[in-house]
Amino acid sequence: MSLPLEEALRQCERHAQRMSRAMARIPFPLDGHELAEDNENLITLIDQFVFRYTKLQDTLGEHVLRPFCTQVLLELVEDRPLADVLALLERRGYLSADDWRMQRAMRNALTHEYLEHLTWQAEALNRARAMSLQLIDWLARLKLEFEQRKTP
Repeated sequence: MSLPLEEALRQCERHAQRMSRAMARIPFPLDGHELAEDNENLITLIDQFVFRYTKLQDTLGEHVLRPFCTQVLLELVEDRPLADVLALLERRGYLSADDWRMQRAMRNALTHEYLEHLTWQAEALNRARAMSLQLIDWLARLKLEFEQRKTP
């Protein structure tokens, strides 16, 4: 069941803000050495960053993109595959379908912990930090367009 678009955008904003606060306190760029230490504060911040990154990406995909196309762009996409929704948003300049797929792959990679591969984890977190800025940018564009169309 999908949330109302305005509520979904609010949830995304909350995830983006909390993710950004966690990012600001993580000493990027990371390497495997920081992850090998038993630093509970750092682990808590990384967990918060990964959780919010995942929630932001999931909420955009599950509750924002399709309703945005329907309610803001006035395109009937309810029964269309996500690939069609992404193609429409790409044609309209809101996001890149290939970048969305990379975001999804990163989201999936972050949900798996490989304790024996700390260097790989650090590299993935560093890439996710850069990619999170793209998610925030997409959210800002979608939200701005929604707000502009909502107010007469």
